Amino acid sequence: MAIFSTLRSRRSAAISTETTEQMITFSLRQEWFALPILAVQKVIPLGKVYGDPKGTGVSITTHEDKEIIVVDVAKFIFQDFPSSDLVSTEINTDTSEISFLDWEQQRYLIIININQQTQDLLGLPIDSQPSMRRVTKSNFKKLPQAYLKKGNINCVSQEIIDLPEHPPIFLLAPQSLAQAYNI
Repeated sequence: MAIFSTLRSRRSAAISTETTEQMITFSLRQEWFALPILAVQKVIPLGKVYGDPKGTGVSITTHEDKEIIVVDVAKFIFQDFPSSDLVSTEINTDTSEISFLDWEQQRYLIIININQQTQDLLGLPIDSQPSMRRVTKSNFKKLPQAYLKKGNINCVSQEIIDLPEHPPIFLLAPQSLAQAYNI
């Protein structure tokens, strides 16, 4: 006796049931990073930040009547390299004039909650509009121990996301960022 099945059930049986995780991905200084979507409370355009006259990389902003500690995540991750300035120059080759770009209008702030009990918020300014990706468990790869010992990039977990035809995506550890700045 023949067993009939719908086309839909045959298609769903052929689809892999591998577990996926949702990640927020973004670029900083031409490298790619990710945070689990559950760690991210909100993404907003970067507004004015205040209170860092010594250039420590820790400042403050307000959003919806809450104070948010803003850490220059790029400054800490790429410890030995110069920080990206909020104002940079661009040369216009047609007129050989220098114009200033206001990066505050082009950057975003990822807001993460670093302490569930006290509702402490931490803002991470990023260089590009973030995107959400579904990543399968098989795309997570361990970083080599030799690379981790060298410490080229700080505050990353021991994994990267390896996607076809995409540069490696370093998985950030939000608690490491908070601990690094003693927050």
